[in-house]
This record gives sequence, structure tokens and C-alpha cells, in this order.
Amino acid sequence: MRESPQNGLKGLKHWRYDLLAGIQVALVSLPLSLGIAIASGAPPVTGLISAIIAGFIFPFLGGAYVTISGPAAGLAPALLSGMLLLGGGDLAVGYPLLLVAICLTGLVQIVLAFFKTGRYAIFLPVTVVEAMLAAIGLMIIIKQIPSLMGAVSPTSQSMLETISKLPLALPQLEWSIFFIGGLSLFLMFYLNASRHEWMRKVPPPLFVACLGIGLGYLFSLDTKFLITMPENLLEGGITFPAFDEVLSRPELWWSILLVVITLTLIDGVESLATIKAVDKIDPFQRKSDANITLRTMGVSNSLSSIFGGLTIIPGGVKSRVNIDAGGRTLWANFYNAVFLLIFLFVAIDIIARIPLAAIAAILIYVGWKLCEYKVFTKTYAIGRDQIVIFVITVLAILSTDLLLGILIGVAAEVLMLLYLLTPSFRVVLNGRLSLGQSFSLVWQNLRGLFCDPVISVVQKESEGRPHYEIALSSIVCFNLIHLDKLLANLPLGAGVTLVVTESGRIIDHTGMEYLHQFQDECMRDKRKFELQGLENFFQFTNHSLSARMQDVMQIREEAKHSEREVEMEKLAQQWGMKWEPGTFSIHNEHDFVYLRRGSDKQETNVMSGVSHGCEIRLADYSHTAAPDYYTKHWHTIITPRLSASTISDFVITPGYYLRRYLADYREVESVGANKLPDNYRFYAKKEGGDPSAYLSSELIEFLRNHEGIYLEVQNGVMLSFNRNRDLLSTEEIASLLTLMEIVNATGSGKLD
Repeated sequence: MRESPQNGLKGLKHWRYDLLAGIQVALVSLPLSLGIAIASGAPPVTGLISAIIAGFIFPFLGGAYVTISGPAAGLAPALLSGMLLLGGGDLAVGYPLLLVAICLTGLVQIVLAFFKTGRYAIFLPVTVVEAMLAAIGLMIIIKQIPSLMGAVSPTSQSMLETISKLPLALPQLEWSIFFIGGLSLFLMFYLNASRHEWMRKVPPPLFVACLGIGLGYLFSLDTKFLITMPENLLEGGITFPAFDEVLSRPELWWSILLVVITLTLIDGVESLATIKAVDKIDPFQRKSDANITLRTMGVSNSLSSIFGGLTIIPGGVKSRVNIDAGGRTLWANFYNAVFLLIFLFVAIDIIARIPLAAIAAILIYVGWKLCEYKVFTKTYAIGRDQIVIFVITVLAILSTDLLLGILIGVAAEVLMLLYLLTPSFRVVLNGRLSLGQSFSLVWQNLRGLFCDPVISVVQKESEGRPHYEIALSSIVCFNLIHLDKLLANLPLGAGVTLVVTESGRIIDHTGMEYLHQFQDECMRDKRKFELQGLENFFQFTNHSLSARMQDVMQIREEAKHSEREVEMEKLAQQWGMKWEPGTFSIHNEHDFVYLRRGSDKQETNVMSGVSHGCEIRLADYSHTAAPDYYTKHWHTIITPRLSASTISDFVITPGYYLRRYLADYREVESVGANKLPDNYRFYAKKEGGDPSAYLSSELIEFLRNHEGIYLEVQNGVMLSFNRNRDLLSTEEIASLLTLMEIVNATGSGKLD
């Protein structure tokens, strides 16, 4: 097992990595924090204050490893609404009152962490959480459109009112401002989508902010179009919570309570969802502690509000920057805060020259990443039932508010599950059920959604370790907490077999995602895991995480094979291999570096069997990767078990591909006759020997003729694909088999 970097004093030995990462994160965090504060209706400086406090608190209280915390765009609409509610429509009046609510939210989070309620986040349906984020993205975009054009639009308490006022912004359009905003928005999309590394040396948000400063000087912009910063941070730059006013005005207490509930719910759900997503791209595959993170957030929020700062949660964009920059521990968050503090005192006049239109462009891009069309297509691919819940939740949030919209989404999920479980009303009309029996069945189904799904637990012994066989009924988001508590209390290293019995009628999307993640954790921890009984369930779609029902009345029509499936089936027959056309979740059984990254990992058109002298598995593999969790990346991968099982572990990458994930590897320079082509890099395990002997002339010649090949060997199993191609043709797949034969022959000593 490789040693993973730890937080605390032990993490200081990684200071070189974390310091460099902290600088890069600070350059991204600076414009983002300013923009989030503006979107929240607060003074811009409060965004920097929040980020600085988060950086000084999180490294000492922990909970996560590479997650960068601070103000987040996802909370901006809730903060703005709370400020308007408490201030009676006046942002200046509502801001000090909102700080009281943020402080109380932090205290509530500390109490919730004490009772270990972090796991209760799984109670919310996954689709409702994703719909909440999409609705927040739409809200951010809509509210920033006037600023992009240089128009002054009065702040509205509801989204419907904001949308109705958008046409009024057109007559106020300032062409110089619109030019800056439009160009900034174009560059945000273009630079983030660019494949040229040199164009991404400077983080796009920082580049846009600097460009805006230059254009602001060129157009001699009025200060009303620029960010407002205090002349002296220590004198008038910090707003303190209005505790005295809240205590003396009982009529505010209900509104304060409503804001605290809203912030606690959204803050907790989004934070736990973010750390879970960041854990998936952590090169060291460490697992964050939800309850410790919740406690740390509580302390940070309370302190942030006392110094006039906003709510603090883990941020996905900044965390990805940290990982890409090589950050290893939470000390990167600390260094980020140090550099932001320096910027705040040294460059405050330069910061005050950033145009609001440039900040609006950055926020619109952030909002777009939360709600782009791929979010909807991904949800539809999981199931039509999920897209219905998704759309209902988004519309409910936009037409009401975040808290009520989420509750409506949860209610829609309950009704959808009841609809799927309850027979059609026609069984009452045709006399098969009485009306009373029908209502009784609905009530039983409703109770079943919240009942413990665990039927029995049997302890056995397997390979000298305890092994638990757990029989289950229906698994849905509303009863997952019971199963999660049981699995969390099992002995470390114990094997698990989950058996979904005939009494289980449905497994919803959230349940499937939970089972998939638990299986991933077992693979990572080298625990034996088996899931039985799914073969008796009807899958709503081909997506591996779609809902499933056990329904004997369901007619299963044989699906027509696509052109790709026909091609792969013929290839399997030609090579005498087994072919499976379904979609399956993939697990990193052999601990491949490539398979450590990404999320929503699936394979289809799987071919398996013995061919060309090796036990082969070949499949069309897809995954998503942060920060764009809705775009699938496809590759045809081959994973044969080499007959030369003693071959050392090594990785060959095109360029510096996956460099951040090769944390437990060292780069080996190839020289002389074994020199790789210039566009390839060779890596070996840090604690192992030098496997460069496997760089045969045949392998080098193959790589020279096939640009973009990724090759990895782990414990005698090879993984390879072409990074420059998605799904390979029959001829290209044959070339991967040739590569396999070369590696296998070299490892056997049959090649020089």
C-alpha cells in the first residue's frame, strides 16, 4: 500500500507541492471570491475575507484532504434572498442581519456534526440535489445578465420578478461595458475548452479579470462600473453581525430561523456532495470525513460571519485547480489564504479596477457549468423518471425559493416511487382490488419507502476474514440511512455480500449510486464484495445507475443492436470470445492509475475470453471527470492478463498525461537504444526497480507509429487505449492486441 499524504504537522513535509498549488489556487480564488460576494449582494471584499478565514481554519480542523474551501457560487442566491428578506428589500440593512444568520448556521452545523448527522445527506435523492445545483446555475446567469450589459437593475426577491425585469435592462445597455462583458464571456468559454496547454497557463478567471482591468483603463470606465473596495480594510472595511438588533426585534426571529434552515440545508448538501466528488479525483484516493468536514464548516462559518464574511463551503472548481497544480494536503488551502491576504493589502487598488462586467462573465460561466444542457441529457439517460423529478425541482426552485423548491422535489420523488410501486387504478375498476384495499396498498408502499431495508445479517468466515451476508428488500434514498449505518459499523476489512431478495420491489437511482460507490470503496480497501439479485430486476434504461424494478408483468422486448454492437459482436465471434452488449459499472479491481480518476465509470460491448495467448477483456469504456461531470469521455480499452506475470509495474503516457495521478511513481529517463519517442514519458514505482528493460525495440517502434497510446501494467495485468481516439475501429483494436503481444513477449524474454 502506498503512503498517502496526511494533514496536520505531517503534511508540512509536502510544503513544496502545497505552496505552489496555493499560489495557483489564489490566482483563481481572487476573482471568483469577489464575484461570489457580488452575486450574493454583499460587498466584494467579504468574498476574500471568507476565503482567507476558510484557509486559516480548515488545515487545522481537517475533514478533507485536497478540498479548497471558501465562498461558493451555489450559496449566492440563498444569501441574496436572505439579505432581501431580513432587510425588507434593502441589501445594506439586510447584510448585518444576514451575518447573524450565518453565525447561527455555523453553530447549528457544529451541533449536527456532534451528533454525526453528516451521513443523513444521502436521504436526499441524488436527482433533487443535481436539480438544485442546476437551478442555482440558472439563477446566477439570469441575475448577472444586466451587469454584463452595464445596466442597473433593481434587486428582486423572486426569480420570476427578476426575469420579468430583464427587458428593462436593454435600453440601459452601455456598449463599452457590453464589449468588455461579451469578450470576457467568450474568453471564459474558449480558454476553458482549449486543448492547448500554453493557453491555459494563466487561469481563465484571472486572465479575464486582468483583461478587464486593461480595457477599463482604455475606456476610462466610471467607478460605478467597477468593483467597490474599501480604502482601508481595518477602518470601515469589515461589517459586524447585528446581534443587538436581532435580539431587540422579535419580528425578525422567524425570518432568521427560515434563513438558518435554508443555509444549513443547502450548505450541508452541497458541501458533502462536493467533497464526495473531489474524493473521486484525489490522486491518493483518500476519503474525507463528512462529519469532521461539517464541524469544520460550522467553525469557519461562525468565525467568518463575525468578521463580516459569507458562508464557507468546499468548492469544486478551486479544488480541481489545487489537484492539477499538485496540491497534496489542506496546507494548500492555508497558503491560498496567505496569498489572498497579501493581495488584499498590497493590490487593493488594482482589484478595485476590475469591471463588474468581467466578474459577471466569470459568474455566468460558473452558472453555465451547473446547468448546461449536458446536465439534462445525463439525467434523461439515467431514466425518464429522473428527468421528471429533475424538471419539477428546477421549476419549483425558480418559481418559489430554494428551500421550498427542494421540499417540492423530495415530495415529487415520493410520489414517483408510489406511482411506480402502486398498481394502476384500473385494478379497482375491474374489481381485482377494492377501493379500501387500494388505499391500504398505497399506505403500505409509503411506509415501505422509509422502513429499514435490512432483512437479515449472517456472519460467516471467508479466507480467514469475517464475511457478512446481508439480505435486503427495496433500496431507495429514504431508507438508505439504515443500510449505511449497518455497513459503517462492520469490522474493517470484513467482506460483504448484499443480496436483494424477492421482497425487494424497487431500487431507485440513489440506491444504485450508493451500491456502486460502496463497491468502489470495497475495491479500494481490498475487501471482498458481491452484489446478488439484480438479475431479477428490470432496468429502466441501459445506464448502469438507472432505477430497477422487480415486475413479473413487465414485457422485456429484445433491443435492436446498434451498428457498434453488431461490429463488436462480429469481432468477438471472429476471435472466439464472449460478447456482452449491456452497460456495466466498472471497478478498479487491479488499481490501475487511469481508472482512479473520474466518476460515473461504465463499460459496454464487453468482450472477454482467451485469445492470442492471453486472458483478455476488451470494452468501450466511458467516464466523466471534474469539473465537467456531465460530459462522457469514451475510449476502447483492453485489459489482458499477461502470461508474463513477473513483469514489473510501469506506465507509459503520451506527454504528461495523468501526471498528477502518478504520485507514487517516478519518471525514468529512457536513453540509448531504449529511448522512447519524444512525445512519450516512462514511469516506474518509486519503491521498485528499473523496468526500462521492458522497453524493447518493438515496443518503441510501435509507440512511434501509434501516437497517443497509453500503456500501464499493474500486477501482471495490462491496460491500454489511444488517448487521441474515442471508440476504435476493428483495425485499431487489432493494433492494441499487437501491443499486448509485444509487451507479453518482452516480459517473457522472447524479445530483446
